[in-house]
Amino acid sequence: MINDVWFQMTLLLTVAIASNFLFSRIGQSRIIGQIILGIIIGPSVLGILGSQETPGEMVQRFAELGAIVLLFMIGLECNMKEIFTKKSVVIAIGGVSIPWIVGFFLAEALLSDPGDSFNKFSQSVFIGAALVATSVAITAGVMKEMGIIKSSVAKTILGAAVIDDILGMIVLSVSIGTAKGDSVDFTSVGMILIAAILFVVLGIYIGSRYLSKLIGIVERRGIKRGMQENGFLLALSLALLYAFISELIGISAIVGAFIAGTSFERMEFRMKVVNWTTVLEAVFAPIFFLSLGILVNIRLPLMVWMFAIALTAAAIFSKVAGCGIPAKLLGMSRSEAISIGVGMSPRLEVAMIIALYGLTAGVINNEIYSVIIIMGLLTALFTPSVLRRTMKRIPKNGTILPRIYE
Repeated sequence: MINDVWFQMTLLLTVAIASNFLFSRIGQSRIIGQIILGIIIGPSVLGILGSQETPGEMVQRFAELGAIVLLFMIGLECNMKEIFTKKSVVIAIGGVSIPWIVGFFLAEALLSDPGDSFNKFSQSVFIGAALVATSVAITAGVMKEMGIIKSSVAKTILGAAVIDDILGMIVLSVSIGTAKGDSVDFTSVGMILIAAILFVVLGIYIGSRYLSKLIGIVERRGIKRGMQENGFLLALSLALLYAFISELIGISAIVGAFIAGTSFERMEFRMKVVNWTTVLEAVFAPIFFLSLGILVNIRLPLMVWMFAIALTAAAIFSKVAGCGIPAKLLGMSRSEAISIGVGMSPRLEVAMIIALYGLTAGVINNEIYSVIIIMGLLTALFTPSVLRRTMKRIPKNGTILPRIYE
């Protein structure tokens, strides 16, 4: 019965409801609750869903859909010109370079020689690469829950996080060549960069200029024939197409969904599409956050846990410094700069991709793989509560409130 798809779906949605009531009652983020309860029902504690190696296939698929729907809906609420700015690019570069360096040197300092089967230098390279990319789905979900998704800080975080994901795939390409002892294939790296830039530019241009108009035409014709859902279905199918193309060129599917959302931001019937998408998000986004907990194996030796905690601290510090310092130098207030650094702190999707590649390629062992996953989980748990504190003086329009309002 446990392996039945419909039983698993029933269990996940029931657990999501329970976490919403429980954690809202104690004043904590529902996202934290969903991740923690995911750990409890996962292989680390009760073992109801998944195994120590991998969660159930259904969990993975619905989790991916949840992340895609969440980022598509958030993209619909964002103006692309306010998201992809020079400020976002500069912050993203700082948020990639500093974590990579910090992660590499921390691993070199704390890891013992793994023996003949593995190379310490290669493991350190991959650990540094795993610290690079931001989990935009985590931060976006928290900011949406707080009602600050349209603030200037939120827009900067979203833009920088999407750019981080693209740069993260480039870092992976460099890390692969370095870890294998080969010369870095700069042609391959350049192709990924060019493909990513073309996808973002052309995706936004075609989406805003042509596809959004097509959605409006389909919606109007559907209404005349008593079919209210046609425009939404076309918008969702295009978002999934963007996600597919995004993965095809080597970047996260959620980046493609977000690009689709931003390109449809000014389309006719946008609010109708948002309302329909909200229903899907309410169903599938909690499954995504629950799956993050299910993925984690917490049954590790004490020394491995100590390194995981040290790596988590380094991951948070490097993002706060790497993103916060450029933000402050670009004229943002101290509160805004810290909020951006904290908001860029969670890792998961790209970190998991990098860790999984390193594991399957024989570059890192199972313990290092689990350390990277735990680091991603801990940064995801850290972000919601701290981001609430750092952004409590930043209302929805992005204006800093005087301290009298705190």
